[in-house]
Amino acid sequence: MSHHLRILGIAVVLAIPASAQAGDWQLQPPTSDRSAVLTFGAGDPVSYKFECTPTELIVTETGVTKLIDLKTGKPIGDDAQAVMPEGAAVMALFGGKGDPQFRPAEARKNPAVGWDLTMRLAKDDKQIKAVSKGEMMSLFTTGYTMAVAMNSQSRAKWKEFMQRCQIAT
Repeated sequence: MSHHLRILGIAVVLAIPASAQAGDWQLQPPTSDRSAVLTFGAGDPVSYKFECTPTELIVTETGVTKLIDLKTGKPIGDDAQAVMPEGAAVMALFGGKGDPQFRPAEARKNPAVGWDLTMRLAKDDKQIKAVSKGEMMSLFTTGYTMAVAMNSQSRAKWKEFMQRCQIAT
């Protein structure tokens, strides 16, 4: 287990801060065929997407690279021929407080490079609410992790999204 914690510790140290301007966060209101969607860095090599459903929040990070299989400690390829080992796709939402709780994620090859990872969170997940009050947020993976600084404008955009999803902040 300490080997896995060491790998996760390295991922945290390697987290790359990204300053979040309110413009980096884009809120798309619900339409007749989908729920509200909030994105960060849409169109960038690595981006975040949050989509609400009646019961959960669907969270996706696109373009994740340098993943490590926690079972074997071996790197997972990023090229078009790479295969995701069963159970190796995990991620966690971190709002700056508490401990990130890694959860199984769905993995799909990203058309450009790396992987698109998606997890589902219950609307009452504590980390969802922590983002509303925190100074930073991140989607942790076993590879590239981007820490996003949250200023008052970013938190306001997050809170507006939470209201549209009917999640208490």
